Amino acid sequence: MGLEIKEGFKFKKLLFSKLNRKLTIIFLLVALVAPSLSVYYLYTMTVESLTETIAPETSALIKTVAIGIISLIAIDAAIVGFYVSRSISKPIVELFKATKEVEKGNYDIELDVKTGDEIEMLVQAFNRTTKALGKLEEERKEIDNAKSEFLSITSHELRSPMTPMKAQLQMMTEGYFGKLNKKQKESIHIITRNADRLDSIICDFLEISRIEAAHLKFNFIETDITKLIDETVQFMNGFATEKNIKLKAETGEIPIIEADPDRITQVLRNLINNAIKFSKKDSTVEISAYRKNNEILFSVRDYGIGLSPENQIKIFEPFYQVEYANRRSHGGTGLGLAICRGIVESQKGKIWVDSKPESGSKFYFTFPMNPVYEIEPIKVLFSPKGKINKKVKEEFKTILGPLGAGEFEELKNKNAITKQDLIQYINSLEKQFILSPERSESFKDRINEIFGEEKALINEEKDTSFEIKGLDEVG
Repeated sequence: MGLEIKEGFKFKKLLFSKLNRKLTIIFLLVALVAPSLSVYYLYTMTVESLTETIAPETSALIKTVAIGIISLIAIDAAIVGFYVSRSISKPIVELFKATKEVEKGNYDIELDVKTGDEIEMLVQAFNRTTKALGKLEEERKEIDNAKSEFLSITSHELRSPMTPMKAQLQMMTEGYFGKLNKKQKESIHIITRNADRLDSIICDFLEISRIEAAHLKFNFIETDITKLIDETVQFMNGFATEKNIKLKAETGEIPIIEADPDRITQVLRNLINNAIKFSKKDSTVEISAYRKNNEILFSVRDYGIGLSPENQIKIFEPFYQVEYANRRSHGGTGLGLAICRGIVESQKGKIWVDSKPESGSKFYFTFPMNPVYEIEPIKVLFSPKGKINKKVKEEFKTILGPLGAGEFEELKNKNAITKQDLIQYINSLEKQFILSPERSESFKDRINEIFGEEKALINEEKDTSFEIKGLDEVG
């Protein structure tokens, strides 16, 4: 099928496009200049040779006829030149629009161009390329689906024998099969602890598979955020008292919202649990929640060992664990924060961290005031984010020079490197006259290409207000 051009017919745009204009000018030079010169010289020779024998009226008539002939030649050349240039530029314009569709990931395109020349051969090569890319994309999706299904089935099957095994271990510990000596009890205790850890890992994999397959369940009900935080703090106090850590909660005026309290609690518990793990004894962990525009901003702050800039970048990646001398005592699978990210991003929220070594960490996450019912799959285990981030960082260095890498890392630490975040950031640089409008547009065009979206979508967001200091104020 041919490519459908959604834009309406614009004669002015068509007539004055660069390609049509160049081709028309070339044709005019060839088709107009030579005949016009011939007519002009014929007129000159006629007038000079017959000057004494013809009346002035006849000379004027000859001049008018010559001018008329030249004008007709010019009009004819312009019309023919336009249609000739149009016949060349039209398939090229269609090919250009088709490449923009491919940039967006639409490979279901087949151009129908019959010019009988190299342009037709080029279009045929393009059609073969898009078919090959489309086939590769289908195979990739099948692999992703198979991977998610395999992960889900394997995790479920692994968990099935865990429940009876843990039940048998508990019965042995309680002496149901006979009295145990001290060494036997210690051995059973080690087995039970590792069985619990294995069960936790399997549960994490199940949660990851649901996030990636967009099967994460949300039960949206009217939720009192202030009450939810108080209940979460009371529950986590049992873990905090072991290190004599005080949990301090603070909330602003937040209305009753429709949300899934269990999912919010899941994220809060994970962050509070990490804060307790990495905090010093007799310290404080602060939990807060405030309304900010159309979302709720949560935070969990500790005054523990903190994170290096490198760790802040990788902390939300799956299986990543911060390297410390006493890391083994903290345990964990390295999936907790990745799951939190999946939950938050499933609701179109954000999660990020601000931290300094030996000065503690402050984790933030947002949930919308209005729930997101249409859940989209979130890539957690095999995300293409790394490649995209690398390309974006290179553009920052190209446009902003040596400071660009630092600016990118600062945005990345705050998880503010989505397409919308970057466009807002570039607009803020333009408003502060750090970037000229031309450099700003070029920057946004490159971000557009990296994220594979049309320039029109970026231009729609051009007027979005954003201040760089807003990012700093959050921290």
